[in-house]
Amino acid sequence: MIKLALTTMALALSISLPAHADASKWSVSEISSVGIKAATGTWTLNNDGGKVSGTASLQFDNGNPLSYKLEGTAEGEGMTLKLLDRTDGKKNCVWTSKPGASVGGKVLKGDVACDGGKFMIQAGQQ
Repeated sequence: MIKLALTTMALALSISLPAHADASKWSVSEISSVGIKAATGTWTLNNDGGKVSGTASLQFDNGNPLSYKLEGTAEGEGMTLKLLDRTDGKKNCVWTSKPGASVGGKVLKGDVACDGGKFMIQAGQQ
């Protein structure tokens, strides 16, 4: 009787909870040659058939927080992402990545072009 109840409860939970198989966490570093030199934190990305969306939560090396939204595409082993609504005020930022050196995981790196400047992002899938 208890086994039947547990099985029924497990089945009900598996049906009612949405599947997030394509959601992934990434460790991220932003590195600039001017101003504040670095920010580190995480991205949470969803990849729906090559269409990527997500959120970023980072911290600058001076302790200030940084957050933004991500939208773009994944093709082959790289991604092109827009970094939207950045709390540091940078506008029209687009990251174009390529595979980077990796040991046992997926690492992407590339330049980010924004209005009035650029910096580099390296992201490793957790």
